[in-house]
Amino acid sequence: MKGRPKLHLSLSPEDRAALNDFAQRGGTSPALAFRARIVLACAEGLDNAVVAARVQSTAHTVSKWRRRFIMDGLQGLTDLPRSGAPQRIGEATVAAIASRKPDGVTAVSSARHVARESNVSASTVGRIWQNMDRPVKRSGSHGQSRTAHPSAGSEVVSIKAMPPTVNQEGQGSSDDRLATDVGSGGSPYPPDDLAQAFRMAPVGLLLSRQRVIVSCNYTFGEIFGCAPNELAGRSLEYLYPSQDEFRHIGERAWLVMKETGFYSDERIMQRLDGSPFWCHVSGRSMNRNDPFATAIWAFEDISSVRRVTRDLTRREREVAQLLVTGKSSKQIARELQISHRTVEAHRARLMRKYAAMTTGELIGKLLGRDR
Repeated sequence: MKGRPKLHLSLSPEDRAALNDFAQRGGTSPALAFRARIVLACAEGLDNAVVAARVQSTAHTVSKWRRRFIMDGLQGLTDLPRSGAPQRIGEATVAAIASRKPDGVTAVSSARHVARESNVSASTVGRIWQNMDRPVKRSGSHGQSRTAHPSAGSEVVSIKAMPPTVNQEGQGSSDDRLATDVGSGGSPYPPDDLAQAFRMAPVGLLLSRQRVIVSCNYTFGEIFGCAPNELAGRSLEYLYPSQDEFRHIGERAWLVMKETGFYSDERIMQRLDGSPFWCHVSGRSMNRNDPFATAIWAFEDISSVRRVTRDLTRREREVAQLLVTGKSSKQIARELQISHRTVEAHRARLMRKYAAMTTGELIGKLLGRDR
């Protein structure tokens, strides 16, 4: 085979046991589970391209984690230390910058000068000065408007329904700007209005940190059959029919959000009374470097057009969810890491349960087009 020869990788019994444990606990650390599966496959003596096809990645990625494990062992599979979160601007600094706002055409050059002295960016200085002149309507003030306090830039970070410490790591991508606009004067709406919009949105909204529920709105509670604050502090696993489905979907979402910052699918989820239903789910990560650190999710109940047969097994649910996306048996097999013949067997059982004569008819019934 042409190209650079692969590095030989062998595992001690202890390393193999640890890697198997990492691979099975992917719900709590999808990245580590993904890397562990790569190393386990490499230990079988497979080429990088073969391993890449198995885990649905690239040969370059496989080569990277093969090399990291050979050099550093299990420790090499963890993320390298980062430089840390961006510096947060304290209220004293904001007030000091606000007090130096000039008048007239010298504003641009003055902003650069103040930025250098305050150790912040010129755009940050400009936003603070802009906030000083923006009228902010407050509830509890008899409907009157007043000029924002010089520290308004840090005041608007909290949306009440969401904790005020949103992780703002990133290097200027659109997703990172989305996380910071609210706290930097990017939104003309007062925090009370934003909180009300979150609570009363006509779709289910949920804020999560590391796949743990932080807060959700009224529509989410109606969809899943709970009070809005009932699930705070629980793992998202609570909303899935099985732990394996929670883990597998988490692994897929993590990889996509790492690349794009966004993920969506249509899947079978579970209400608090245990009943399964089809749900359209979409989410956006606040930080692509750590997709599950902080994410906002939207949920839409589509059970009115897509029914769920209660006696589906976990694997049948997984196959059904991938069939409706147009994937072939071989593609589903690679994604679920099972043989394509096993996929075809599950598809045949789905056809019997849904009384479908062909795969096309089955997909139509799964999609609610033929009821």
